[in-house]
Amino acid sequence: MKSFAIAFAIALVAAQRQPVSFPQPAALPEVVGNTQDFPFLPPPPGARLTETVRVDGALELKSATADDEAVLAGTSYTRKIYARTSAISSQRFVASYRDALFAAGWKLIDVTKLDEQRMQPETVTVSAHYMSNGRNIYARVTMEPDGPYEINVADVGAEDWKGALARDCRVRIPSLHFDLDRPTLREYESEPTLEKLADLLKAKHAPAVEIQGHADNIGEAGVASRQTLSAGRAKIVASWLVAHGVPAAKVTSKGYGKTRPIADNDSDLGRAVNRRIEVACLKPKP
Repeated sequence: MKSFAIAFAIALVAAQRQPVSFPQPAALPEVVGNTQDFPFLPPPPGARLTETVRVDGALELKSATADDEAVLAGTSYTRKIYARTSAISSQRFVASYRDALFAAGWKLIDVTKLDEQRMQPETVTVSAHYMSNGRNIYARVTMEPDGPYEINVADVGAEDWKGALARDCRVRIPSLHFDLDRPTLREYESEPTLEKLADLLKAKHAPAVEIQGHADNIGEAGVASRQTLSAGRAKIVASWLVAHGVPAAKVTSKGYGKTRPIADNDSDLGRAVNRRIEVACLKPKP
Protein backbone atom coordinates (compact mmCIF):
# COMPACT_ATOMS: atom_id res chain seq x y z
CA MET A 1 0.00 0.00 0.00
CA LYS A 2 2.82 2.38 0.91
CA SER A 3 4.59 1.72 -2.38
CA PHE A 4 1.35 2.37 -4.27
CA ALA A 5 0.93 5.74 -2.51
CA ILE A 6 4.48 6.73 -3.39
CA ALA A 7 3.99 5.71 -7.01
CA PHE A 8 0.75 7.69 -7.18
CA ALA A 9 2.44 10.79 -5.74
CA ILE A 10 5.27 10.51 -8.26
CA ALA A 11 2.79 10.12 -11.11
CA LEU A 12 0.81 13.14 -9.91
CA VAL A 13 3.93 15.33 -9.76
CA ALA A 14 4.97 14.18 -13.23
CA ALA A 15 1.52 14.97 -14.61
CA GLN A 16 1.65 18.45 -13.12
CA ARG A 17 4.97 19.10 -14.83
CA GLN A 18 3.57 18.40 -18.28
CA PRO A 19 3.26 21.63 -20.31
CA VAL A 20 -0.31 22.79 -20.91
CA SER A 21 -1.49 24.25 -24.21
CA PHE A 22 -4.71 26.16 -24.92
CA PRO A 23 -6.42 26.65 -28.29
CA GLN A 24 -6.74 30.23 -29.48
CA PRO A 25 -10.20 31.80 -29.46
CA ALA A 26 -12.06 31.41 -32.74
CA ALA A 27 -12.68 34.31 -35.12
CA LEU A 28 -16.34 34.42 -34.08
CA PRO A 29 -17.64 34.37 -30.48
CA GLU A 30 -18.22 30.86 -29.21
CA VAL A 31 -21.58 29.75 -27.85
CA VAL A 32 -20.82 28.34 -24.41
CA GLY A 33 -23.64 26.76 -22.42
CA ASN A 34 -23.96 26.73 -18.64
CA THR A 35 -22.72 23.14 -18.49
CA GLN A 36 -19.82 23.67 -20.88
CA ASP A 37 -16.24 24.86 -20.37
CA PHE A 38 -14.82 27.81 -22.27
CA PRO A 39 -13.18 26.12 -25.27
CA PHE A 40 -10.19 28.49 -25.18
CA LEU A 41 -9.78 28.45 -21.39
CA PRO A 42 -10.11 24.92 -19.99
CA PRO A 43 -10.11 24.14 -16.26
CA PRO A 44 -7.29 22.24 -14.52
CA PRO A 45 -7.29 18.51 -15.26
CA GLY A 46 -10.02 16.66 -13.40
CA ALA A 47 -11.84 19.79 -12.19
CA ARG A 48 -15.64 19.49 -12.13
CA LEU A 49 -17.87 22.35 -13.27
CA THR A 50 -20.41 23.08 -10.53
CA GLU A 51 -21.93 26.45 -11.43
CA THR A 52 -22.10 29.09 -14.16
CA VAL A 53 -23.05 32.64 -13.20
CA ARG A 54 -23.63 35.70 -15.37
CA VAL A 55 -22.37 38.76 -13.47
CA ASP A 56 -23.71 42.21 -14.32
CA GLY A 57 -20.77 44.59 -13.92
CA ALA A 58 -17.14 45.01 -14.87
CA LEU A 59 -14.61 42.22 -14.35
CA GLU A 60 -11.70 43.27 -12.10
CA LEU A 61 -8.50 41.90 -13.62
CA LYS A 62 -5.97 43.75 -11.51
CA SER A 63 -6.38 45.62 -8.24
CA ALA A 64 -5.13 49.17 -7.85
CA THR A 65 -1.55 49.69 -6.66
CA ALA A 66 0.55 52.70 -5.76
CA ASP A 67 1.79 52.80 -9.36
CA ASP A 68 -1.22 51.72 -11.41
CA GLU A 69 -4.96 52.06 -11.51
CA ALA A 70 -7.08 48.94 -11.32
CA VAL A 71 -7.77 47.20 -14.62
CA LEU A 72 -11.46 46.54 -15.32
CA ALA A 73 -13.16 45.24 -18.45
CA GLY A 74 -16.62 44.50 -19.77
CA THR A 75 -20.10 45.57 -18.84
CA SER A 76 -20.75 42.00 -17.67
CA TYR A 77 -18.92 38.68 -17.56
CA THR A 78 -19.39 34.94 -17.16
CA ARG A 79 -18.04 33.08 -14.13
CA LYS A 80 -17.57 29.32 -14.11
CA ILE A 81 -16.87 27.67 -10.74
CA TYR A 82 -15.10 24.31 -10.51
CA ALA A 83 -14.70 21.85 -7.67
CA ARG A 84 -11.33 20.21 -7.23
CA THR A 85 -11.12 16.49 -7.81
CA SER A 86 -7.32 16.22 -7.68
CA ALA A 87 -4.50 18.11 -6.03
CA ILE A 88 -2.55 20.90 -7.73
CA SER A 89 -0.18 23.32 -6.06
CA SER A 90 -0.72 27.07 -6.27
CA GLN A 91 2.68 27.36 -7.97
CA ARG A 92 1.70 24.86 -10.64
CA PHE A 93 -1.73 26.44 -11.13
CA VAL A 94 -0.21 29.87 -11.73
CA ALA A 95 2.62 28.61 -13.92
CA SER A 96 0.33 26.47 -16.09
CA TYR A 97 -2.16 29.25 -16.84
CA ARG A 98 0.51 31.90 -17.20
CA ASP A 99 2.51 29.90 -19.71
CA ALA A 100 -0.44 28.48 -21.64
CA LEU A 101 -2.18 31.84 -22.03
CA PHE A 102 1.02 33.55 -23.11
CA ALA A 103 1.75 30.81 -25.65
CA ALA A 104 -1.78 31.13 -27.08
CA GLY A 105 -1.27 34.85 -27.74
CA TRP A 106 -2.80 36.44 -24.64
CA LYS A 107 -1.25 39.53 -23.03
CA LEU A 108 -0.73 38.93 -19.33
CA ILE A 109 -2.21 41.61 -17.07
CA ASP A 110 -1.66 40.28 -13.57
CA VAL A 111 0.03 37.14 -12.25
CA THR A 112 0.45 36.24 -8.59
CA LYS A 113 4.15 36.07 -7.75
CA LEU A 114 5.05 32.48 -7.06
CA ASP A 115 7.61 33.12 -4.35
CA GLU A 116 4.96 34.78 -2.21
CA GLN A 117 2.99 31.53 -2.05
CA ARG A 118 5.78 29.69 -0.22
CA MET A 119 5.15 31.88 2.80
CA GLN A 120 1.39 31.64 3.30
CA PRO A 121 -1.47 30.04 1.34
CA GLU A 122 -3.74 32.58 -0.33
CA THR A 123 -5.78 33.13 -3.44
CA VAL A 124 -3.69 32.99 -6.61
CA THR A 125 -4.69 34.70 -9.83
CA VAL A 126 -3.76 34.97 -13.50
CA SER A 127 -5.42 37.66 -15.63
CA ALA A 128 -4.94 38.21 -19.36
CA HIS A 129 -6.26 39.97 -22.47
CA TYR A 130 -6.70 38.42 -25.93
CA MET A 131 -6.87 40.93 -28.80
CA SER A 132 -6.07 39.01 -31.97
CA ASN A 133 -8.09 37.48 -34.79
CA GLY A 134 -10.81 40.13 -34.40
CA ARG A 135 -11.48 39.22 -30.75
CA ASN A 136 -11.36 41.34 -27.59
CA ILE A 137 -11.57 39.04 -24.55
CA TYR A 138 -10.47 39.45 -20.95
CA ALA A 139 -10.05 36.54 -18.54
CA ARG A 140 -9.21 35.97 -14.89
CA VAL A 141 -8.59 32.54 -13.36
CA THR A 142 -8.29 32.08 -9.59
CA MET A 143 -7.69 29.31 -7.09
CA GLU A 144 -8.71 29.66 -3.44
CA PRO A 145 -6.67 27.91 -0.72
CA ASP A 146 -8.31 24.47 -0.45
CA GLY A 147 -11.31 25.94 -2.29
CA PRO A 148 -12.75 26.04 -5.79
CA TYR A 149 -11.32 27.27 -9.07
CA GLU A 150 -12.95 30.18 -10.86
CA ILE A 151 -12.68 31.08 -14.54
CA ASN A 152 -14.12 34.51 -15.41
CA VAL A 153 -14.45 35.79 -18.97
CA ALA A 154 -15.58 39.19 -20.27
CA ASP A 155 -16.01 39.08 -24.06
CA VAL A 156 -15.97 42.82 -24.82
CA GLY A 157 -15.99 42.23 -28.56
CA ALA A 158 -19.32 40.38 -28.33
CA GLU A 159 -21.12 43.03 -26.24
CA ASP A 160 -24.15 44.64 -27.89
CA TRP A 161 -23.28 48.31 -27.64
CA LYS A 162 -25.52 49.22 -30.55
CA GLY A 163 -28.53 47.77 -28.76
CA ALA A 164 -27.61 49.47 -25.49
CA LEU A 165 -27.21 52.86 -27.17
CA ALA A 166 -30.54 52.48 -28.97
CA ARG A 167 -32.31 51.32 -25.82
CA ASP A 168 -30.71 53.49 -23.12
CA CYS A 169 -28.90 56.22 -25.08
CA ARG A 170 -25.84 55.32 -22.99
CA VAL A 171 -23.01 52.81 -23.02
CA ARG A 172 -20.54 52.38 -20.14
CA ILE A 173 -17.07 51.32 -21.30
CA PRO A 174 -14.74 50.07 -18.55
CA SER A 175 -12.17 48.53 -20.92
CA LEU A 176 -10.36 51.79 -21.74
CA HIS A 177 -7.12 51.98 -19.80
CA PHE A 178 -5.19 55.06 -18.64
CA ASP A 179 -1.99 55.86 -16.77
CA LEU A 180 -2.37 56.47 -13.06
CA ASP A 181 -4.07 59.81 -12.39
CA ARG A 182 -3.24 61.06 -15.87
CA PRO A 183 -5.29 61.66 -19.04
CA THR A 184 -2.87 59.40 -20.93
CA LEU A 185 -4.58 56.62 -22.83
CA ARG A 186 -2.85 53.26 -23.00
CA GLU A 187 -3.57 52.80 -26.68
CA TYR A 188 -2.20 49.30 -27.18
CA GLU A 189 -4.44 47.74 -24.55
CA SER A 190 -7.38 50.03 -25.39
CA GLU A 191 -7.25 49.83 -29.18
CA PRO A 192 -9.68 46.90 -29.70
CA THR A 193 -12.27 48.69 -27.56
CA LEU A 194 -11.64 52.03 -29.30
CA GLU A 195 -12.05 50.37 -32.70
CA LYS A 196 -15.34 48.78 -31.63
CA LEU A 197 -16.58 52.17 -30.42
CA ALA A 198 -15.47 53.89 -33.63
CA ASP A 199 -17.30 51.32 -35.77
CA LEU A 200 -20.43 51.90 -33.70
CA LEU A 201 -20.34 55.67 -34.13
CA LYS A 202 -19.44 55.56 -37.84
CA ALA A 203 -22.60 53.57 -38.64
CA LYS A 204 -25.12 55.36 -40.83
CA HIS A 205 -27.83 55.88 -38.21
CA ALA A 206 -25.60 56.28 -35.17
CA PRO A 207 -26.56 59.29 -33.01
CA ALA A 208 -24.30 62.19 -32.12
CA VAL A 209 -22.78 61.46 -28.72
CA GLU A 210 -20.99 62.99 -25.79
CA ILE A 211 -17.90 61.16 -24.51
CA GLN A 212 -18.19 61.53 -20.76
CA GLY A 213 -15.29 61.24 -18.33
CA HIS A 214 -15.94 60.35 -14.69
CA ALA A 215 -13.60 60.12 -11.71
CA ASP A 216 -13.45 58.91 -8.14
CA ASN A 217 -13.19 61.19 -5.10
CA ILE A 218 -9.46 60.75 -4.46
CA GLY A 219 -6.93 63.48 -5.17
CA GLU A 220 -4.91 66.07 -3.30
CA ALA A 221 -6.48 68.99 -5.15
CA GLY A 222 -9.97 67.66 -4.62
CA VAL A 223 -12.76 68.69 -6.96
CA ALA A 224 -10.58 70.62 -9.40
CA SER A 225 -8.14 67.76 -10.02
CA ARG A 226 -10.91 65.22 -10.53
CA GLN A 227 -12.69 67.54 -12.95
CA THR A 228 -9.52 68.18 -14.95
CA LEU A 229 -8.63 64.49 -15.07
CA SER A 230 -12.09 63.38 -16.21
CA ALA A 231 -12.26 66.09 -18.89
CA GLY A 232 -8.81 65.21 -20.19
CA ARG A 233 -9.63 61.52 -20.47
CA ALA A 234 -12.90 62.19 -22.26
CA LYS A 235 -11.16 64.55 -24.66
CA ILE A 236 -8.40 62.11 -25.57
CA VAL A 237 -10.95 59.37 -26.34
CA ALA A 238 -13.00 61.77 -28.49
CA SER A 239 -9.85 62.88 -30.32
CA TRP A 240 -8.88 59.26 -31.04
CA LEU A 241 -12.32 58.56 -32.48
CA VAL A 242 -12.24 61.60 -34.76
CA ALA A 243 -8.71 60.75 -35.90
CA HIS A 244 -9.97 57.29 -36.86
CA GLY A 245 -12.89 58.30 -39.01
CA VAL A 246 -15.76 59.30 -36.72
CA PRO A 247 -17.20 62.62 -38.00
CA ALA A 248 -16.17 65.44 -35.67
CA ALA A 249 -19.72 66.79 -35.73
CA LYS A 250 -20.94 63.58 -34.09
CA VAL A 251 -18.59 63.64 -31.08
CA THR A 252 -18.18 66.04 -28.17
CA SER A 253 -16.52 65.44 -24.81
CA LYS A 254 -17.07 66.56 -21.24
CA GLY A 255 -15.66 65.77 -17.82
CA TYR A 256 -17.99 65.28 -14.86
CA GLY A 257 -15.33 64.80 -12.20
CA LYS A 258 -16.58 63.02 -9.11
CA THR A 259 -20.16 64.30 -9.36
CA ARG A 260 -21.77 61.12 -10.74
CA PRO A 261 -20.51 58.09 -8.79
CA ILE A 262 -22.11 54.74 -9.55
CA ALA A 263 -20.30 52.80 -6.81
CA ASP A 264 -19.04 53.25 -3.27
CA ASN A 265 -15.90 55.42 -3.13
CA ASP A 266 -14.88 53.77 0.15
CA SER A 267 -13.35 50.72 -1.58
CA ASP A 268 -10.62 50.30 -4.20
CA LEU A 269 -13.01 48.47 -6.52
CA GLY A 270 -15.73 51.09 -6.08
CA ARG A 271 -13.31 53.88 -6.95
CA ALA A 272 -12.12 51.92 -9.99
CA VAL A 273 -15.71 51.54 -11.19
CA ASN A 274 -16.27 55.29 -10.78
CA ARG A 275 -13.21 56.11 -12.91
CA ARG A 276 -14.84 55.43 -16.23
CA ILE A 277 -15.74 56.56 -19.73
CA GLU A 278 -19.37 56.60 -20.83
CA VAL A 279 -20.91 57.37 -24.22
CA ALA A 280 -24.26 59.17 -24.14
CA CYS A 281 -26.60 60.39 -26.87
CA LEU A 282 -26.61 64.16 -27.14
CA LYS A 283 -30.35 64.04 -27.64
CA PRO A 284 -31.66 61.25 -25.39
CA LYS A 285 -34.99 59.68 -26.15
CA PRO A 286 -37.88 61.34 -24.26
